Amino acid sequence: MAAFGPVLGASAVLGPIVAGFLISADIAGLTWRPIFLINIVLGTAGFLAALRLLPHDGPASAVPIDGLGSGLLGASMFALIYGLIEGSTAGWTALPIGCLVTGAVLLAGFGVRQHLAADPLILPSLLANRGFTAGLLLGLAFFAAVNGLAYVISLFFQDALGMTPRAAAIALSPLVIGIIIASFVCRPLVGKLGRVLVIIGLATTLAGAAGLWATVLAEGTAVSAWALVPSILVLGAGMGACISSIYDVAIGDVAPAEAGSASGALSAVQQLAAAMGSAVVTTVYFSQQARHGAGHAMTVSVAVVGAIALLDLGLVWLLPKSASQEQP
Repeated sequence: MAAFGPVLGASAVLGPIVAGFLISADIAGLTWRPIFLINIVLGTAGFLAALRLLPHDGPASAVPIDGLGSGLLGASMFALIYGLIEGSTAGWTALPIGCLVTGAVLLAGFGVRQHLAADPLILPSLLANRGFTAGLLLGLAFFAAVNGLAYVISLFFQDALGMTPRAAAIALSPLVIGIIIASFVCRPLVGKLGRVLVIIGLATTLAGAAGLWATVLAEGTAVSAWALVPSILVLGAGMGACISSIYDVAIGDVAPAEAGSASGALSAVQQLAAAMGSAVVTTVYFSQQARHGAGHAMTVSVAVVGAIALLDLGLVWLLPKSASQEQP
């Protein structure tokens, strides 16, 4: 997880940056469409690489898959994310509200199923583990907030500052640089510092968010993208420190027999958080932009992310003190 987490985090932020270059390139006059078409190229390359590089393990027929639990979880996530996206772009009509209600009901059904199924997707003993559950909630909130903020910063660069998608991608690149540097620096420190490293990461994230908020508050839409680079870099460093540590610390006292279920749940939550965060934070941004303008919308969005990071600082103390003993 120490190696896998930073890759997931960096890729979530790198996606919009690559998309900015693709849109500006206007390949074959397709404007924004290549940002989706590139998935065919990447997916094919990944498929061929997987055939050659991944271990050729045979299927474990003795390990069943809970089809009902999988269906409930998939349907609930679809309903929740679709409702958030539809509500933020088309208004909070009956459709998005109904989707959110349906998603919440299905998610509750998934939770009940995990206690009743003979072979649940998430072991009930994991959910009874205070440290793991706190890490799950902390990771969900944190990754949703910061991934959503990365998307909003890109929107602010283009909508408020008039930058092209390519220029916005370049201006956002310090975020990825910060993530990568902090991930490499912090990875060997996880075993030594444990949850203290999570606290450092959250505090650094807060510092970056505070700098971003203060700069935009002072200069509004007249701000230069260069003036925001230091805060974006610090924000990325905080993200990298948290990506490298949250999940390793969360499974610090998980039993070896539960490790597979735990790591699968955590990596899935990180992906879901990226999707949900983009929907939630952009909802805040667009609603405030329509009423008070892009500058105010940006400061409110950053303030929301900062508030979530503060709440995460409260959850940190529920995590195990140290990471898994297998962590070097």
